Amino acid sequence: MSALSELLVRANSAGLSARAIARQAQQAGFSINHDTAARYLRGDHGRPDEETLRAFAQVLPVRLSELRSAAQLPAEETEPYQPPAEASRLSRRQRRAVDEIIRAMLESPAPTGVTELDGRRAGPARRRSPRQRDPKAARRGDTEPPAK
Repeated sequence: MSALSELLVRANSAGLSARAIARQAQQAGFSINHDTAARYLRGDHGRPDEETLRAFAQVLPVRLSELRSAAQLPAEETEPYQPPAEASRLSRRQRRAVDEIIRAMLESPAPTGVTELDGRRAGPARRRSPRQRDPKAARRGDTEPPAK
């Protein structure tokens, strides 16, 4: 059982069922369902998202910082991120890009030997011929194509 699950079971001193926890969380505006609550209570869960932790903190007598710490996440309690006022000038596409950058920064580090940029195994750089880098590149003795 995970440290997070153990904390949730201890905090559930009233003995609420997973359905009761989910129902109370939904009444408070969270979208957690009873199956998710049950998985966390029995230790059969992955990395928790912020909404799930906030839902448990709302229903059970446990602080969000304790839940984050048990989940091995930064425990500092902060308000949700608010971008600066200038962000209102961003297009939808730019906003989605910023959101994706934030998500990428929150992901766990890549396994050893895997680059963060493309997920391929890192290894010694291979030399490529000019034609492999750019198929239109001229080989020795080839004439350059006429300018258009």
